[in-house]
Amino acid sequence: MQKAALFLREPLNLILAALTALSLLGAWQYTKEYPGIDYYVTWVAADAVRSDTPHNIYEASSRYNLTVEYRNKADALRDAPNQKLVAGHIKELMMTATPFLYWVTGTFATGDYENDLASWQMISLLLVVTTIIVLCSLLRYSVSTSLVILLPVLVWFIPLYSNLRVANVNSVQLGLISLILWLLHRQAHGRNLFLAGILTGLLVMFKPNLAPVALLFGGAWVVRKQPAKLLVSLSGMAAGAFVAVLVSSMWLGSATAWLDWFNYIRQFVDGGPGERGGNYAIITQVISDTGPLIQLLAAIFLCLLCLGIFWWGRRGVSVAEDDKTVADREFIENATLIAMACLIPLLSATVVWLHYYLFTLPMIIIALRPWREPGPMKVIPILILRVLPTVALVILLETALRDIIGGEGRSYRVFATTTSTIILLLVGLWQLGRGIRDRDSSRN
Repeated sequence: MQKAALFLREPLNLILAALTALSLLGAWQYTKEYPGIDYYVTWVAADAVRSDTPHNIYEASSRYNLTVEYRNKADALRDAPNQKLVAGHIKELMMTATPFLYWVTGTFATGDYENDLASWQMISLLLVVTTIIVLCSLLRYSVSTSLVILLPVLVWFIPLYSNLRVANVNSVQLGLISLILWLLHRQAHGRNLFLAGILTGLLVMFKPNLAPVALLFGGAWVVRKQPAKLLVSLSGMAAGAFVAVLVSSMWLGSATAWLDWFNYIRQFVDGGPGERGGNYAIITQVISDTGPLIQLLAAIFLCLLCLGIFWWGRRGVSVAEDDKTVADREFIENATLIAMACLIPLLSATVVWLHYYLFTLPMIIIALRPWREPGPMKVIPILILRVLPTVALVILLETALRDIIGGEGRSYRVFATTTSTIILLLVGLWQLGRGIRDRDSSRN
């Protein structure tokens, strides 16, 4: 009650909260204009399993049969405009997601596409809002500053509206990341560390494009020379991965479901689709021949670069620090590494849809976190930790800036996604190498 009174005492908080609520309502209304093409694919897979339809969703003839079957089902419905529209549009269901992702989405599926789509869109919006609020809270943002960050995201953030158009799962991934960081903030050892490991394993098995999260999360304990914490976190990851494989295989009724998925997915990582279908891969703008090996090497290089600079930045850490200072520092380090892991697939994969750039949000929030430093603020920290993250956020907003710069449509979005991601990569590397040592203020 006292916190509510303090919140209401400041007019700015109330105004920002009202504007944020209206923006959330506007975003929700926006979802009703689109049939959710990505969600439809996962919904069909889940509904087919729920209905005991005898199809292997990763086999070509089965996917074709499901495409036709569910198109006919949609045509027979009287009041299902979204389902009719998307079923008529899709020529072939490209079921590239993992069995675990289909199991998760299947838990929300009731068989009524219109209602299921509305529920999924609401969950997606709430997860994005929750992620921003949780991260800002963990990093000790003020209420007004948290709302100032949330507001433009809800109104203009290009990746968010791309995600709302297709009803993808990136918001679920963000939600899992915020939950992992919440656990690490509470206590980065024992039960919470094990639970964070479980969630990391589930995160990777849900959609493997965030596998760098597991690599940098585990690598942090290696750099710090903390084998006990490494063992606990790896045990949690293994447990999470095992649970994901077990429940999804049982749900699909196939012991080879994951092998079927792996064999099917290999064709999609061989060079990517170029610029077709709204692909905004950064690596293909630099390297023309980008097969699976190049993508893997790029991701590994970026992970090692992050860990190497992290090791370099920890050279000046005092061994005489008290427990609270150590815990504070470890949380900021873990948060920064996980945020960097979110950027790595944007830089190394050949298939990067516009909504994937929701993964820039953790680094933006971490970079802009409150700080305290003795003496006057220096120019370089202000530039790197205030100006550059703000630029990265602003250029990802659908505003008049696009017209001022002169780009339109795809050309501006290529510029915005590439520039913002590279900016945030440099900001994150600077923090790992120097900034964290100077700005340990997460719990003050």
